[in-house]
Amino acid sequence: MAAPENSNLIKTVLRLVLLITVVVILFYGQTLLLPIALAGLLAILLNPIDEKLRSWGWSAGLSISGAMFVLLLVFAGLFVAVGQQAISFAENWPETQKNISKQLDKLRDQGNLGGLIPKVPSGMNSEGPSEKDTASSLPVSRSGIMKFFSGTFGAMGDFLLMFVYIVLLLSQKERLQKFLLRRMPDEKRGLTHRALNESRDVVQKYLRGRLILIGILSVLYSIGFLVIGMDYAILIAILVAVLSIIPYLGNIIGGVFAVALAFAGGGGSTAIIGVLITISLAQMLESYILTPLIVGDEVDINPLTTIFCVVGMSIVWGPVGAIIAIPMFAILRIIFSHVEGLKDYAYLMGQDD
Repeated sequence: MAAPENSNLIKTVLRLVLLITVVVILFYGQTLLLPIALAGLLAILLNPIDEKLRSWGWSAGLSISGAMFVLLLVFAGLFVAVGQQAISFAENWPETQKNISKQLDKLRDQGNLGGLIPKVPSGMNSEGPSEKDTASSLPVSRSGIMKFFSGTFGAMGDFLLMFVYIVLLLSQKERLQKFLLRRMPDEKRGLTHRALNESRDVVQKYLRGRLILIGILSVLYSIGFLVIGMDYAILIAILVAVLSIIPYLGNIIGGVFAVALAFAGGGGSTAIIGVLITISLAQMLESYILTPLIVGDEVDINPLTTIFCVVGMSIVWGPVGAIIAIPMFAILRIIFSHVEGLKDYAYLMGQDD
């Protein structure tokens, strides 16, 4: 009996070592692997456009160019929608900072925050832009915001590299698929081909559905925020809608972000309540109508696995990792479901009984 027990122990240790090795590679290889992973998901999303254009008689080069043009239009639309408001938000940050000070001072004076906020020393002009007012302790400044946006534009090189990866993946997709099939034994090629098709279909449906949901939520949030007179309504609406792509956590983070900016805008309790009502109604509509109708249960990952994947990938690859975690692990679950010895892990990750 000792030999089987030792064998099982060795297998367990090897699997643990393999898991740790994969995590280390993902963490330290982020610079290379993250753009490739993101490009791979976008290439899968653009593949139907590429295939459709090829079916119309377009050459491979022209069809890939057409698919990339669609992607560039989407990014250009986002920049147009949020660019001006983002710049305006950064330029007006000192005024926003003063509003935050006034609101925090008001709450402190009313005793609503007790000793959480230090009292401004006597003699300070809380109405003016003093360096020692309440908002000065906030970990955000105008220079910090401008640095953030300059860093964002500095990342354009990474975006261009990602676009190159997308073009290469679309142009070499047949070769990559044939390579995977050729590496499999003859009796496993049909199963491998089926797993590849299932992975592609799941990712396409999920990403396409999430993009549609983000668009609908952006419109709903924009309408609600504009009705209550919220500053930078469109910018905030798009950011909150984009955060919703992170399951569970994204809605919470987006809601807190919107409420905080409503508070900073000096709208008082009316603006905060309006934001909460807008987000609550949009989330109810998304959860009970839009998500089942548009996205469905294609990913088939249970909530526990979802949270674990999102938090884990956010630690390894940051915010982008949290966004792409679900489609990546959906592919992993499909692979597990077709490999003997790993089907139990697919069951653990899924929702099927």
